[in-house]
Amino acid sequence: MPESVTWTQMEPGSFESEHRIVKLDAMRVGWHRSNLGFKLEARLKPDRSVIGILASRSTCARWFGTGVGEGHVAASGGSIWLSTAGPSAFLSVTIDARRLARDFPDSPDARILMESAGDVWLERNDFFAKRLREYLQWLSRDSTKSMGFLRRVTTRELVKRALLPLLADALGGRHGTTAERSPSLNRRVAAVRVCETYMREHLDKTVTLEDLSEVSGLRLRSLINAFQAVTGCSPMAYFKRERLSGVRQTLQRPQATRTRVIDVATAWGFWHMGHFTADYREMFGESPSETLRTS
Repeated sequence: MPESVTWTQMEPGSFESEHRIVKLDAMRVGWHRSNLGFKLEARLKPDRSVIGILASRSTCARWFGTGVGEGHVAASGGSIWLSTAGPSAFLSVTIDARRLARDFPDSPDARILMESAGDVWLERNDFFAKRLREYLQWLSRDSTKSMGFLRRVTTRELVKRALLPLLADALGGRHGTTAERSPSLNRRVAAVRVCETYMREHLDKTVTLEDLSEVSGLRLRSLINAFQAVTGCSPMAYFKRERLSGVRQTLQRPQATRTRVIDVATAWGFWHMGHFTADYREMFGESPSETLRTS
């Protein structure tokens, strides 16, 4: 499991999500569905890695700023940066590398997974991606047939004979293919992260595009292009949605002392309460005080 996870709603509406997890010793197979676009940032625990794939052809997603298609398999061994637009569905496998090495010390497939997951990358392999998707969907499906099968076989046998070979194939380890890495997109992600840090450190000030251009080292047009590529939004629209989500998450977790909407809003850089309340209602379908009352 991740050490830390941050979900940010990036589209207006009432956010709904659903999760299912199947535990298989050194692995966890997960299925996730959401009705609105979001941004997910996570820091993984040491010796953990994640392999992910789209569960729906209509899902529009970016993995560290790179567009993901149904033929892609994504992997990361340190952190996660995922953004979506519209309804989405994903399948994932979280791997405990230390336990995997202990359980399958002589497995070439296990070795491929451990070697492949040390970096952030995408592998496009339509045939094996399809096979992996179908199997993960079957495993994660809450059905009598799949659950009955899982009760009849040991998880170690299932992982060794089915899941390990499928993951190794999908990652291209047995076929000599090369994962896609784009230095230009990596620079764009780095620029967005620098700007995020700057914005969070200057919530009490008016931050302009010129400020972000200076701190990121990108020209204005390059900065705007970077945000569009990584987040799908302009810099100002992106930060407005992130700050609104920050307010919402704070209101949903009130402290022991009395929480006031105005205090939370100003802490996130909203100074005009009328505009803030209207923007908040448009984004989440309820007023800030309604969020606080139901927390």
